[in-house]
Amino acid sequence: MTRSGVSRASLGIAASLVAGFAVLALPAPEQVAKPTVDLSIYRHVVQVGWVVRDLDSVVDYWENLGLKNVQRAGVVDLPTIIYHGHKTPLKMKMAFGDIGGVQIEWIQPVEGESVYNEFLKKHGDGVHHLAYLMPSPGVMNEQIQSFKTRGVDVVQWGTWKAKNGEGRFAYLDTAPEGGGITIELTYNPDWGPGGEAPSANEYPLTKLVQYALVVPDVRKVGAFWERMGFGGLDVVHMVTLDRVYRGEPGKFEMDLGWGRAGDVPFEWIQPLVGPSLYDEYRQTRGEGFHHLAFNVKDMDEAIAHFKAKGVDIAQSGAWNINGDQGRFAYLDSDPHGGVTVELLWNRPRTP
Repeated sequence: MTRSGVSRASLGIAASLVAGFAVLALPAPEQVAKPTVDLSIYRHVVQVGWVVRDLDSVVDYWENLGLKNVQRAGVVDLPTIIYHGHKTPLKMKMAFGDIGGVQIEWIQPVEGESVYNEFLKKHGDGVHHLAYLMPSPGVMNEQIQSFKTRGVDVVQWGTWKAKNGEGRFAYLDTAPEGGGITIELTYNPDWGPGGEAPSANEYPLTKLVQYALVVPDVRKVGAFWERMGFGGLDVVHMVTLDRVYRGEPGKFEMDLGWGRAGDVPFEWIQPLVGPSLYDEYRQTRGEGFHHLAFNVKDMDEAIAHFKAKGVDIAQSGAWNINGDQGRFAYLDSDPHGGVTVELLWNRPRTP
């Protein structure tokens, strides 16, 4: 939940898409439903909420990857929490980082029952929620009611004392049908609108260019989010080139669903032919948030950079679609917190 003022996350409406991924998501032949939610609210994810069993070891790992200025808040008391309709004071160990104006919030449950304990028991370490900043408490209540009319209620909510008033958050019960991810609505009077914050992190962990989730049925998940008002997904079948999985020739294929209502694309992955990292994820974690993606200027140089840090490549490949070419590589980071890092390189177009 967004209780810290570590970063001033942007609410600005960014019209551009990530260049490399527009080429992968070819338009679907059927008409794709347009979003009906207010995009000024849902354009930008202000926070990635990450639940782990051992916060210090996970944060240590990500600091080694290149995150800077991480603030470890220690154990935090949250006395005003309502979980499944019952008051349940919590103690949580927390830390905060930032990637280009998106706050990373790590949570390790310490005392009290909560959605965080539920998540760890069912899923293990990983990203539990993505948060959107509400412009006022009134708008937040309106959005909660809008989700409720669509069959999605609040599973946990709470308040905290901010510098400029009372902050509040609510976790919506989107995970069961929405691909394993919980949406958080939050009002934080200490946060204001602004441009994307410059990142102090080491390159390439300076700007997020994709949120990716693994699901068993991308069309079913797409229908849920369409019903929630976020629009339909462009669904395409993907077979990449030069496939490598765990050091051996790969044969993985998948259906990809693309959501572009926000300033960073969402990629929904349904594995079809394996083995692959997506199959591994399904077997060990079920469905949910799989990776964060970052653009690189030189893929070989980026791979060497991370190998020097002791990080191997778990899966890689390339694409060439109508002259648009690129490469991707996944770092083997899942064992250290349940989130994979994807590196993306797009060949510059010739004028």
